[in-house]
Amino acid sequence: MAERIDRLLALGADGRHPAGAVVGLRSAAGTEVRAGGWAALPTASTDGVPMTPTTWLDWASVTKVAVTTVLVLRLVDRGDLALADPATRYLPGFAVPGADRVRVADLLTHTAGLPPWWPLYAETTDRDGALARAQALPLQAAPGTAHRYSDLGPLLAGLVVERVTGLGLAAALHDLVTEPLGLALRFGPVAPDLAATTADSDVVEQTMVATGRPYPVPPDAGSFTGWRDGPVRGEVHDGNTAHALGGVAGHAGAFGPVADLLTLGTALCDGALVRPELLDIAARPTPAAPDQALGFRRSVRSGPGGRPVTWLWHGGFPGAFWAVEPRSGTVVAGGATRLHGTVGPLATGAHPADPLHGVATGDEIAGVVLDAATTAPTAEGALP
Repeated sequence: MAERIDRLLALGADGRHPAGAVVGLRSAAGTEVRAGGWAALPTASTDGVPMTPTTWLDWASVTKVAVTTVLVLRLVDRGDLALADPATRYLPGFAVPGADRVRVADLLTHTAGLPPWWPLYAETTDRDGALARAQALPLQAAPGTAHRYSDLGPLLAGLVVERVTGLGLAAALHDLVTEPLGLALRFGPVAPDLAATTADSDVVEQTMVATGRPYPVPPDAGSFTGWRDGPVRGEVHDGNTAHALGGVAGHAGAFGPVADLLTLGTALCDGALVRPELLDIAARPTPAAPDQALGFRRSVRSGPGGRPVTWLWHGGFPGAFWAVEPRSGTVVAGGATRLHGTVGPLATGAHPADPLHGVATGDEIAGVVLDAATTAPTAEGALP
């Protein structure tokens, strides 16, 4: 595990390595959490804060599975919801052409036909208004026919959870998951001294809005003035969640220590949260994308002895990662803060440079973290 931390801290170009890293592994051999680097880098006027095994992370898009997918499965297990239900049963405001053919499952398998991303905050910073706008965006493909990763599907799935439970998403997470398991995992903001610094500023989304790359943006998006020009610590990095959704969304916003994701993964695998047969259903590949399951991505890798092992996993844009191997109950969680000490302050000028140039990629981080788990004891054979 210590070697994995060293590898994470060495990712990226010279001078653009992640500030800190923390990784935890739970398997039949036991539990280990290691950390290295900085939760907050030293500055000219402040001492640095070391990353520790108990430092909280902004789990970013891991929220899509650790919160939203888990909550949907809990509601299905209770009989309050069915994956095949039309999403419009719970979202009457979702009325764009084709929306009537979108199932709840499609929102989590990224096959609803929704756009990949839209800066809702550029049009409104009112939560209800932003959720309404998300439901009004035209579909870009016929539901169920194509896979295109989208923040908006899990965002709407989180709204489905709210409508079914009659609770806010944060309260649903508490009542159905974290309180029964005794977890601290929660939506932010959280006290900054608990958490690692997620990014140096909002420069990544500022650049996306300024350039319209990699996704188109509203014509007047450049008029948004709410950018954060300092370290983002204890607040969710994701722009829509931070600026328009009050820190709580189905696609981002969860904070907590690595140990909580290990416990959550164990509970998911051993049937403490949902019936094992339901997890088996959720783990099946989506017809439109064999490496996509319900919320989770699927990765078949060689385990000890070279036998194939199926991992269900998800990453988070700032460098977080969570994976479970259902047959053995092996869980790995953690990551590296790739946007701290690397992307800098807000950009100036009409054509900002790419702030991610030379920065470690999410795939590189995922590879190192998942490699830490592939040497752990696992069950024979991959999932079907």
